[in-house]
Amino acid sequence: MKNLWIVLLAACAWHVQADDEAYQQCLLQYQSKVEVPQVVGLVRSACDHIHRELALLPRKKAYWQCVLDYIPPVKTPEVIADLLQVCRERHDFRK
Repeated sequence: MKNLWIVLLAACAWHVQADDEAYQQCLLQYQSKVEVPQVVGLVRSACDHIHRELALLPRKKAYWQCVLDYIPPVKTPEVIADLLQVCRERHDFRK
């Protein structure tokens, strides 16, 4: 029984490390595209939800991926709210 716990803990630690690497890769990929300072937090939050949240519903993951795909390259803050609204309407995870 003790050996089983050790194996489970090792597997969990490996999973966390893999998720951390994916999270860091996400930041590297999307933060480099950011042009508006307000977007930095959204990108960090999206990467966090996608790569660190243990139980992520598919529609919620799709919403955060939509945020990553469309928000970082915006050039004016006025566009952010419109794009977030479109992502919410397309991937409403409350349904």
